[in-house]
Amino acid sequence: MTEETPQPSSAPREATGLGLAPPPRPVNRPVVPEPTVPAAYRLDRLGAALTTGEALLVMIAVASLVGVLRDDGTGVRVLGMISLGVAGISLFAACIGAVVVAITSATGGSPRSRFMTWALCGGLVFAAPALLMVFLTLLQVGIAWRGALLSIPTTLFALWTFRRMQRNRKPPWRLVLVAFAWGVFVAAYFAQMVEGILHVVITAELLPGTAAILSHAAAAAVPEELGKGAGVLVIVLLAWRRVDGMLGGIVVGACVGIGFQFAESMSYMTGDFGTVLYQHWYRQVTGLLVSHATYTGIIGAGIGLAMQFDDWRRRAVCVGSGFAVAIAAHLIWDVFAMGGLYWESDNSLLQLFVVQPLNLIVLKGPAFAILLFLIIIALRQETRSLHQHLWAEARDPRGAITPADVPVLVNPPLRFRMRLQALLRGDRPAYTRMKRLHSAQLDLAFARWRGDRGDPRPPGAEESLRQRIRDLTVGPS
Repeated sequence: MTEETPQPSSAPREATGLGLAPPPRPVNRPVVPEPTVPAAYRLDRLGAALTTGEALLVMIAVASLVGVLRDDGTGVRVLGMISLGVAGISLFAACIGAVVVAITSATGGSPRSRFMTWALCGGLVFAAPALLMVFLTLLQVGIAWRGALLSIPTTLFALWTFRRMQRNRKPPWRLVLVAFAWGVFVAAYFAQMVEGILHVVITAELLPGTAAILSHAAAAAVPEELGKGAGVLVIVLLAWRRVDGMLGGIVVGACVGIGFQFAESMSYMTGDFGTVLYQHWYRQVTGLLVSHATYTGIIGAGIGLAMQFDDWRRRAVCVGSGFAVAIAAHLIWDVFAMGGLYWESDNSLLQLFVVQPLNLIVLKGPAFAILLFLIIIALRQETRSLHQHLWAEARDPRGAITPADVPVLVNPPLRFRMRLQALLRGDRPAYTRMKRLHSAQLDLAFARWRGDRGDPRPPGAEESLRQRIRDLTVGPS
């Protein structure tokens, strides 16, 4: 049976009918009362994010205290004392913030005022540690400036690559850069303090051998993944309207990992230019996508998937599984690397271009394959959900999407070709309008998806998107 469908507002008629049939029945969307509190002011998520950051500060303070009390070296002791001083400032700020929050809650302020108070007080708590993290990282980058200049193009390429994986709705660049900054500043400093103290203690307490190798490997893998994973959790909690499911978590996690990889690379690029070139090839070319980006991407998959469930046990299993797989993959590499259990060649060219990449493929390839598998699964899940909710909107009497629009919106290459054709015709206004229209239509579908998952709907948000779509469909008068 054939039925006539309306002409899509953003595509020619030939673009329809690309093999995606409508679902057999419309989606039954549960009736969710509009919240009296705007959904942007999620104190539960803000509180969880602040708690995560405070847990990192506590671990840094404990590691710093151990470093000061043990007195294993002047550098460790001085850095530990500085970190303890910063922790004291943060504790003082936390006390003031707690008083301010209590007063605001007691006076019955508006949801917005309570949210902003929490956010500002949290910012005060983390201001001093943030300044120290930025200062130490910039100092390291200044020392390794040649390596930093070499690594900027490869880092930008990696960020662009992972951002492109969200084919239906790419995250804004500011979110990508926030994730990158967490890896560069927060996760790197956390690893420097906690991992550094653990290495000092292990070296002093254990004799060289298998136990020492395993302990050093665990001392590197666990703190690094905890610091990076905490960043993914914080970003997903706060940017919940821009991170949609497992795929969004993977992209955020990979960007955090790329930031950590950049900071870690700088610590190895302080020698002569030959050393800088070797480390750049090793860490920023052959190993860029298969190292920290892979580990943290797997953590992000677990966190992103957990956000789709209401049951805390399922959430814990998802997050715990992501951390467990990432730590295990990281641990395998560190054990082989620290134990010297990998192939080497006396021929420098053979070592650089054959043996070293082969080591990466054998030891890091399985984890990268897991990440690629998760990306494929996440893309399919997102496309199915997007297709379902686009059809639900098309069948809604209030809907701003026509049935003929659906095949276009679930086909990223087709959307790209349509915009490209507008550019090639020299019709820049049509290109801009089409891009904005597609973006608004996809935002509406994702908003419906989040609502069906149980996330609170901001009052009037969906209707505002519908009105925007209608305005773009009509075009300039």
